[in-house]
Amino acid sequence: MKHFFLLIFFSFWGGVLVAYLPLYKRLTRYFFVDFLKGAIISLSALFLVGTPMSLIVAAFGLLAGNLLFPFPRERRKETIYGTVSGVLLFMAPDLFLLLCIWGFSLYLLQRRFVDEIFVSYFLVLPLLMYLSGKSDVYILFSSLVFLIVFIDNLEKLEDGIEQMLGKARWKFFHNREIKLSFSRKKILRQIGYSSLVLLLVLAFFLNRYVYRGFGMQVELFRKGPEEIKVVALTFDDGPDPRFTPYILDILNEQEVKATFFMVGKHVERYPHIARQVAEAGHEIGNHTYNHHNLLQANSRRVSTEISRGEEAIISATGMRPSLFRPPRGLYDARVMDEARDRGYTVVLWSLSSRDWLELRQVDITRGILQNVSNGEIILFHDSGNLLRAEGGERLSTVLSLRPTIEGLKEQGYFFVTITELMILSGISGNI
Repeated sequence: MKHFFLLIFFSFWGGVLVAYLPLYKRLTRYFFVDFLKGAIISLSALFLVGTPMSLIVAAFGLLAGNLLFPFPRERRKETIYGTVSGVLLFMAPDLFLLLCIWGFSLYLLQRRFVDEIFVSYFLVLPLLMYLSGKSDVYILFSSLVFLIVFIDNLEKLEDGIEQMLGKARWKFFHNREIKLSFSRKKILRQIGYSSLVLLLVLAFFLNRYVYRGFGMQVELFRKGPEEIKVVALTFDDGPDPRFTPYILDILNEQEVKATFFMVGKHVERYPHIARQVAEAGHEIGNHTYNHHNLLQANSRRVSTEISRGEEAIISATGMRPSLFRPPRGLYDARVMDEARDRGYTVVLWSLSSRDWLELRQVDITRGILQNVSNGEIILFHDSGNLLRAEGGERLSTVLSLRPTIEGLKEQGYFFVTITELMILSGISGNI
């Protein structure tokens, strides 16, 4: 986490300080210096941490410096366009190349360098991110850029409305002060930017809270016996053809059995991976069919998610799961009742690897080894994403797994599956 805070700090103040350089202020075009600023900050993030999330954190700090700090000059739109283009070079090289083609094509058509090149591109950037299969954090970042560009171009939106309504009708509205004044536009921008910042911060810490888990609950299984030096490794959201096989190889090499909570839709998509997990002797649990949030879902939806997830696992592996973990650990009475009625034991976790944050592998390992205690159920992910159920980067998880297991062995821990941990706890199942 400290690396992320350092990235925010240095990217924010790095962006601010550049604005005070005489060279920067003398330029007739700020775009190229801002492009270099975004590229250098992104390269630094990859060097320090090296994950998609680190790029987003650095870009967020840079945009915050550009948007919120009182520069000694009037803020220009080129600051946003250049900065985002520099970040895009490392975030999504294919989309950066598309931006270059996009801009060059418009330049040939209009024979001049115009803001419309970037306005038109950044307004469709979230869609391009989604269609090209980019990570959820990239889609969220592009959505933030979309809103900033949209707010910054309200005047052009008004001009477009004026052309559609006609000058006579627009004059009628304008005389009644419906047209936004400069001060109102400024206030609207400030409210929009502040709301976006608060929303991103809230989403970040909400996810962090969820993946840290809640307090101890007697109606479900969260932790094993504290008097026995054992731990249980669990992997959520798989199977995944990129990362699950590597995890299986490491577990086999280390002679460790784990528990995989699988998403039914992914099992249907990659049944051969699910069979590999079962044939390797690992335990498989139900993690719903679509990985949808079950908190406050109606009874029919809860029943469908659990039953379809179960059917997919049985079809692929021939085994019926007896363990259930609700997505993101969120549940209510309906979820508990449905799981019990179907003979499931609801299982959460007591120690999260926080790999969903896409931390460095050394930080994941250190966090587990410094906080582990007897009977821990440790949460990893072999698939998943910030919002969607699949598509996230789990390379840090794979790279951290071997040193984590070796470190736990050095501390004297033995590895068990969830069912074995329940037996050691004197629980027969279904609690």
